[in-house]
Amino acid sequence: MRWRVILGCYLVLLSAAIRADVLETLAAREGIAGQFSQEIISREGEVLERSHGNFSLLRPHFFRWEILAPDNQILLANSDQLIQIDWDLEVVVERPITETASSPLQWLLASRSTLDSAFDISLNGDAAVLIPLDSQYPYQRLDIAQIAETVWRLDAEDRGGQVLRVELRENIDRPPQIADFVAPLTPF
Repeated sequence: MRWRVILGCYLVLLSAAIRADVLETLAAREGIAGQFSQEIISREGEVLERSHGNFSLLRPHFFRWEILAPDNQILLANSDQLIQIDWDLEVVVERPITETASSPLQWLLASRSTLDSAFDISLNGDAAVLIPLDSQYPYQRLDIAQIAETVWRLDAEDRGGQVLRVELRENIDRPPQIADFVAPLTPF
């Protein structure tokens, strides 16, 4: 009986240790892909906008954000270029990515050492709170949480108190591929 209690305590502690650092869990991945839902929430808690679609993130600097509703857009990024295709407006915009331009999503696959150098980090179980060390960073707080084995949530609070909330539902059967980050041909 006593060994069962000891084994049970050990398993509980081991389980907590394995899942204790959501940032390490993300940093261990080469990439993630799946579906997203996104909300922009006012300082007062009102949902201002909603969208959903598909996403792919791949180390070191690849990003695909395909908005399916309410409009139809694709954002593609590699280490030095951002391409935005708006199917509804029939517009393609390409621009260089500067070091100062940063998206909260870029931090999801950052190494732990990179995060430690850019943020004051507090860990709490399956969640992390990141406070930027740079007072000029456009977001005053990032919250990253693992909601379930394949569900992640990122809340990015800007300097005005507005929150960008993104829920990522990972498709573990379909990891991201380099081909995901090639811009599709457009007739416009």
